[in-house]
Amino acid sequence: MKMNSVRITKTQLKTLTEYLLQSKNESAVFLIAGYFRNSLGSHLVVRDIILPKNQDYDDRTEFHIQMSPVYFNKVISIAEANELTVIQCHSHPFPEKGLRYSPTDNFGEATSAKTIHECLNGKPMGSLLFGKNEVIGRIWLDNKNSPIDIEELRLVDRHLQIQKLVETKNSDKTIDKDLYDRQIQAFGIRGQKILSQLIVGVVGLGGTGSSIAEQLAREGIKNFILVDQDKFEISNLTRVYGSSIKDRGKNKVEIAEQNIKQICSDSVVQKIFANVISQKTLSDLKDCDVIFSCTDRHAPRSVLNELAYQYSIPTIDVGVGLDSNNEKILGGTVRATLLSPTLPCLYCTGILNSELILAESLSKEELESRKDEGYIQGLTDDVPSVIILTTLAASFGLLLMKDILFKVFDSKSSTVTLDISTFETSRLAASVQNDCVCKLRTAKGDYIPLSAP
Repeated sequence: MKMNSVRITKTQLKTLTEYLLQSKNESAVFLIAGYFRNSLGSHLVVRDIILPKNQDYDDRTEFHIQMSPVYFNKVISIAEANELTVIQCHSHPFPEKGLRYSPTDNFGEATSAKTIHECLNGKPMGSLLFGKNEVIGRIWLDNKNSPIDIEELRLVDRHLQIQKLVETKNSDKTIDKDLYDRQIQAFGIRGQKILSQLIVGVVGLGGTGSSIAEQLAREGIKNFILVDQDKFEISNLTRVYGSSIKDRGKNKVEIAEQNIKQICSDSVVQKIFANVISQKTLSDLKDCDVIFSCTDRHAPRSVLNELAYQYSIPTIDVGVGLDSNNEKILGGTVRATLLSPTLPCLYCTGILNSELILAESLSKEELESRKDEGYIQGLTDDVPSVIILTTLAASFGLLLMKDILFKVFDSKSSTVTLDISTFETSRLAASVQNDCVCKLRTAKGDYIPLSAP
């Protein structure tokens, strides 16, 4: 089922709505946005809002607006400078039954879409129409065909909220109320329906990823995209959920799929036995509503970090770091971090840095040499891992997911950590850095390549 969308933060939508509906006359605003396609449809991702001033209107009444060509050209210039496109928004402040575009709207937007298509190298133009209690939208993909409808407005920041702009047939009959009775008592039938409709990606099916996949299946997630390029080794048996000694040599994604299907036979699982650092794999992950990053390497984390901000896909990075002397755990951290627009990314928080990513690409001999010289710290190939802590990290990640959807916590923090030495939880304090990768890539969509071959 096609599901074209506009992705925007809650703060942006509030600014937009307040401006458009503050006057008895029609109002207009232009948004600078990225764009991408996935198997579900076409999507616009809002980066900036260009609010007009009174002098930017040539004509403005309750039933008509005409923007100044100077203002319109300014918007196109900003979009062109950022290699992005435009969403044209306006209001119908007058009462009407069933919000709809007028013939004048159709003619004006067709003209604007043609101009934008010609000036911005064939890029599409989006449109949103705001009424008092309703929003509708469409996308002009080119200057020849009729526009396509926008089915949903997706608010993505600290939380995820999906507003349907077009009614879709969906019934509570699809939810097994007896099976999910205890969970429905916590999140309601509407919450269970939300879970059943999500597409969730899990990258890395080791100790944390396999635990997350199993728990998601038991919670009622029906659609999975699983990514892992590793095969099962005997040492994985101590922490990989759903595995047995007979699985030696089997792909980890196959073990995870089998485990999911045993829990819920009608689950839809897309298995990707490949490195996540590839344009093809990342393109498949664009279908996801939420992604779990469960890899223990820095380069995959880095590219998933980019994906989260570029396409407004909430991504939860989970990890366990242990320090031991082969006889005793001396310390360490269990962590889950939410990556989403307006929130600090893995570089902002210091979890990722370019030196460690570079170090992963070195030969074993060169890596050891640089460690001895003191150039590289904090990168170890053979790290301790125990199932109680990988499962705890997975649960931290799943708690963050519930908070994204249902606002479980009274906290704005995007990272939860547990100090293993003191057994104290904490919130990692960090702010978005202006020159950081997340700031530069936010809402760019397909208009900037991800760091993958």
